[in-house]
Amino acid sequence: MTVSVLKVPNHSPLHILLIEDNDGDALLIRKMLERVSPSTFTILHASTLEMAEPEYQKQTFHLLLLDMNLPGISGMEAVEKLRRDLPYTPLIVMTGLDDEQKALGALQLGAQDYIVKGHYGNNVLPRAIRYAVERKRYENKVVELVHFDRTTGLINRDHFMERLADAIAQAKTSELKLGVMLLALRRFKEVTATLGHEVGQGLLKAVGTRLKECLQQPNAIARLEGDEFALQVTGPLAQPENLARFAMKILNAIEEPFEVEKYILRVGGSIGIATFPECGQDRSELLTHADSALHRARQNMNSTFQFYNNKLNHELNERVNLEKELRQAAGGDQFVNHYQPIVDLSTGQLCGMETLLRWQHPDRGMISPAIFIPLAEKSDCILYITESVISEAFRDFHEFSGDIPEQAYISINLSARNLQQRNFMYDLRELVSKVRMKPSNIAFELTEGMLMQDPDKTIKMLRACREYGASILVDDFGTGYSSLSYLSRLPLDILKLDRSFVSNITTNRHNMVIATATINMAHALGLKVVAEGIENRGQYELLKSLGCDSGQGYFISKPMPKDEFRSWLTHHTVGTR
Repeated sequence: MTVSVLKVPNHSPLHILLIEDNDGDALLIRKMLERVSPSTFTILHASTLEMAEPEYQKQTFHLLLLDMNLPGISGMEAVEKLRRDLPYTPLIVMTGLDDEQKALGALQLGAQDYIVKGHYGNNVLPRAIRYAVERKRYENKVVELVHFDRTTGLINRDHFMERLADAIAQAKTSELKLGVMLLALRRFKEVTATLGHEVGQGLLKAVGTRLKECLQQPNAIARLEGDEFALQVTGPLAQPENLARFAMKILNAIEEPFEVEKYILRVGGSIGIATFPECGQDRSELLTHADSALHRARQNMNSTFQFYNNKLNHELNERVNLEKELRQAAGGDQFVNHYQPIVDLSTGQLCGMETLLRWQHPDRGMISPAIFIPLAEKSDCILYITESVISEAFRDFHEFSGDIPEQAYISINLSARNLQQRNFMYDLRELVSKVRMKPSNIAFELTEGMLMQDPDKTIKMLRACREYGASILVDDFGTGYSSLSYLSRLPLDILKLDRSFVSNITTNRHNMVIATATINMAHALGLKVVAEGIENRGQYELLKSLGCDSGQGYFISKPMPKDEFRSWLTHHTVGTR
């Protein structure tokens, strides 16, 4: 049986379940309450707890009145069962004159009050009922604040972890299967960035409602934080094949459009799954491994699910070890900048260079940025690494200055963490002054996804950069979900056309259409376009004919360390490697 926090009405009538085996006492209580206020109370009488149970399973009661001397069950057992089944419903116990200790025991188990049977004078019972209801309303409010998420009404992380610990303990003794599923939404940040916080909160609430429709156990569904939800699945449904079907059911439900305020929203989801006892022996292990599986699922472009397994476990351990080594490397000399030229497509002249970080690990060799940058962005390492990258890039650019056009720029990739630093502009000015750099020679690159994170703060920081004289580039344009109306609000200078549209632009008509539209749109907005990933002469010439301003790629040059780049500058010709 599932329960939720009871909303006790502020006004009458109160629906009362009276559990009393003595019909005479039950009649007396009913008449007394009717005499006090016929419209204030409605009463349903059950002679035994067994008769009461189906009633409170199918309807809501605002108060329970329990005789502590029912046949076939002790008073304490009856109280324990009612507190377990209906934890949020106020309970008053009725005892005999000599049963005060029993009544006090009931209070310790969670009853709100007790009355002595037959001592109903001076409106004792109505007052006790009102007192119990008000006290329980206050208790329920506290429970709601502590255990429930205010946006969705689902339980929160802390309460979910408590329930998961109980479920694991039960699974150990009963050998029942148990599964934990973590769901993360796709495109949620884009929704909040383009449509606002209120619409985002409405979407989360709608997702919570849809999850409750999928799993008819609201107390087994939690909103953890942000756009992440957790589900606890037990019994036959937790068998791997059933979990797979259930995961697809959830993903299909999330794929259906959501109507929030006046908007029709389409989002997807990713799910990570861990099972007990195969994937962990305690709640922390299960949740960690489910999160690892979720991380793997999110790497897929489509809505999908992923089970945790030994391969994932190995990858998790590798990621943990690599993160430790990354922290150690952040203060050393293992990181080195490589530079890839960006040339004007119409003249072949150098117009910029992109700074690309490389990690030369002493034991692992060269580690791809695609592996270590996401790890760095999850920790403070990215701040130290970026500071080092910028410092080295500015010094190198100063050395290159005699061999490059005066208006050429050096672009540096930033993370969302950099833009959240209050002292970012102060540190930038200090460094520019130290190396005698012109702000007009600086460009910062950000992906579409980064622009969606805390957009108000992002826009403020980007405007500060532009006012200082630096240029702003949007990297991987066309692969994200940002709207054109949102892009028009951003202080941008350059769009970088993603390599996925360039790689087969000469053979794929759709990609050529997308490239053409992007170039024309950018020019209409006063922006320039850089094409990434130019691999051959045909791509170069087609992009040039479409009016693309500049480009980079292996046809022009691969990324190079400083000395090799300096050599390239002295004798480069477009089309040579």
